[in-house]
Amino acid sequence: MGNARRRCRFSGSHRGIIGTFVCLWRGGRSTLLLSRMTEHFHNLPDSYQIGHITVRPNIVLAPMAGVTDSVFRRLLLSLGGLGMVTTEMTNAASVTSKAMARHRLLDYLPEERPIAMQLSGSEPELVAAAAKQVEALGADIIDFNCGCPSPKVTGGGHGSALLKDLPKLSRMLTAIREAVSIPVTLKFRAGWDDASLNYVETAKIAEAAGISAIVLHPRTKVQGYAGSADWERIAEAKAAVRIPVIGSGDVKSAEDALRRLTETGVDGVMIGRGAMANPWIFRQISELRADQPIFEPQPADKHWLLLRYLHMLLETMPEHHTMGKLKQLIGQFYVGLPGAAALRRDVQHAKSTAEQQEIIDAYFEPYLSGRFTVAAGAELLDELHNALVES
Repeated sequence: MGNARRRCRFSGSHRGIIGTFVCLWRGGRSTLLLSRMTEHFHNLPDSYQIGHITVRPNIVLAPMAGVTDSVFRRLLLSLGGLGMVTTEMTNAASVTSKAMARHRLLDYLPEERPIAMQLSGSEPELVAAAAKQVEALGADIIDFNCGCPSPKVTGGGHGSALLKDLPKLSRMLTAIREAVSIPVTLKFRAGWDDASLNYVETAKIAEAAGISAIVLHPRTKVQGYAGSADWERIAEAKAAVRIPVIGSGDVKSAEDALRRLTETGVDGVMIGRGAMANPWIFRQISELRADQPIFEPQPADKHWLLLRYLHMLLETMPEHHTMGKLKQLIGQFYVGLPGAAALRRDVQHAKSTAEQQEIIDAYFEPYLSGRFTVAAGAELLDELHNALVES
């Protein structure tokens, strides 16, 4: 690099796994390249319309079964940079007063708006009736799930099983659209398997049925979460329709999100498992887009977030449910420090929320007191991305 001087800014915890590594080379070619890249990020769209609703920023949280309840959604919204949230997938047959009081999947607070409520089902009339009830609950948007690959879901003809019967899916979407006055969106996969890819046709069917926007995860049902998400498929779907197209899959850093917007021309990006590993990812995307210093969570921030989540859970649910939720989060949360595996194990084996807090406090205390300095641990982010199922 000769005599060029360098100013490096790193957002993330370990070797670029979370975040972006940016180097400004004074007097070198990289300055021009970075300038062009930053300018391009500035020119990227930062919002999209779902009917009358403006989603801004255009980076949104994916619905994840068992994860994205009101507590998790509000926690992430409080960190900044998140444009919209969606409830966990709810079976249309469970949208009754008695069932909703039990599962509470459609609970929300005003600060979560705009909020989409996601339904699944296999019978158009039943799903349409459920959509009416969900609209009455105050949903801003109805999202229909045609993407969940779980055998428990597809076995009942829900989720991505509908990709095997597109005429039925068309009837389903039309019935929902005619039943409600609020916008309807569709979340779907690229097809049942590689031999039956039908994502472009599905996108066109959705548009013809009056769907306001679509979200495509480009893996197939059979693929599950194996391999990598092929965003070229999302770009093809975007080129085939005029309604907003949101892409989802394998977005693990701020750079990933903005690169996907740049390369595919999609209207927005949806993040699921990456937001469990790094809840600050939405903030980091906003900062990278604005060419601002990118927030890198320190041990104190990670300690705060885990305890904040624990206390928010305790305000809304019994202790045994709270324990399970914290165990789930810490199983995916990127600690990025030595001994993270032992922390994860001990929290998951704890017998009470008090014990869980004691374990978390004891683990982070040496960093908070300054006895330990921050050093990247050996855990890799990719190893934490296997347990969750996005809706």
